Amino acid sequence: MAPIQVEDELAIRHLYARYSWALDTGDTDGYCDLFTEDAEATEETSSGELEMRKGRDEIRKLVLKFHDRPDFPGHQHQMGQFLFEPDPQGRPDRWVVRSYAWATINRPPEHPILHWCGHVRDEVVKVDGQWKIAAKDIMGWAGKVLERFETR
Repeated sequence: MAPIQVEDELAIRHLYARYSWALDTGDTDGYCDLFTEDAEATEETSSGELEMRKGRDEIRKLVLKFHDRPDFPGHQHQMGQFLFEPDPQGRPDRWVVRSYAWATINRPPEHPILHWCGHVRDEVVKVDGQWKIAAKDIMGWAGKVLERFETR
């Protein structure tokens, strides 16, 4: 498969900027609009269990878990080191995007602190000319991603 087109890569990077902005500014509707109607999201909880959400109504419940917390304002989510991989099933207008992810808490005048770091695996798809998130896996920096080290 051909590499991702520059216009698509830029549009997908813009999708991620809107994702973090909506998450961190309490824009629940804006956040949910970034997902397809049938999107799936898997989040690794602090206890290491996987929590699966399917469909925009469930995605809304996921983000409200943060937006409804009184201690959430001040969180800032970042993503970087994007890898764009072709869809494993060869579907057009669909990419797998892997990235590092981290969150800080910033409550001036205190210094920001690193709150969480891990990685994300997304499937993004172009719907009516707009890139949307079809599947999202949010995982800590442990487990399968480090399995190559277990054999040494």
